[in-house]
Amino acid sequence: MDYFWIFLIIFSGACLQGITGFGSGLVAVPLLSLLLPLTVITPLLSVINLTLAIYLGWVLRRYISVSKWQPLLVTGVIGTLAGNYALAFYDLILLQQAMAVAVIVVAVIFWLGFQFHTRGTPEQQGFTGLLAGFGNGALTLGGPPVVLFLTSHRLDRLSFRATLALFFLVLAVTNVTSFAVRGIYQPELLPILVVLLVGALSGAWLGHYLSPKLSEDVFRKLTLGLVMVAGFVALVTS
Repeated sequence: MDYFWIFLIIFSGACLQGITGFGSGLVAVPLLSLLLPLTVITPLLSVINLTLAIYLGWVLRRYISVSKWQPLLVTGVIGTLAGNYALAFYDLILLQQAMAVAVIVVAVIFWLGFQFHTRGTPEQQGFTGLLAGFGNGALTLGGPPVVLFLTSHRLDRLSFRATLALFFLVLAVTNVTSFAVRGIYQPELLPILVVLLVGALSGAWLGHYLSPKLSEDVFRKLTLGLVMVAGFVALVTS
């Protein structure tokens, strides 16, 4: 029965990510924590995030531009590693609260129709990559900064989702490599991982199928709504 609920939870989260390009963790982490310890959830979801990023990156490969977003990707890796280090040695509660409040405020401003336009310069990408990477490595809050940045860059829906898939692919490779080097993955976790993989891939497929059926306005409000939820969750859990 636990395997059924694990499948259903990750299926729902992956479907959401298939639609918008992010958000699986918002569903999966709090619900899976009722069934599994966080020491198991975090490394396994890193594998799931890698799998989802590979799948969504593949189906959206025509809209991916590595060279265009190179500063964002490089600084995302640097920020993730810095966040992992900070997590081990510092109390980051105040930083998490400040980032959560900032994310909520910006998302609400965008929701109300006010837009900041960015040109995606290397400097802007570098700052966003560091912020999102650090949030991912230290606070599990890496999605909202890059989502808000890409929203302000006014990408079309397919390019938006493809760029998120590429960014999360790079961060997931960093996390999985880190966990693997530390010997976190053990054979007894394999059955849970298989259930998670099946649920994630089937949910992502359904989400990718449903995404084109949403209007641009609904898609935009859904993504901004998820960012606000992420900010509130981070604020409450801190």
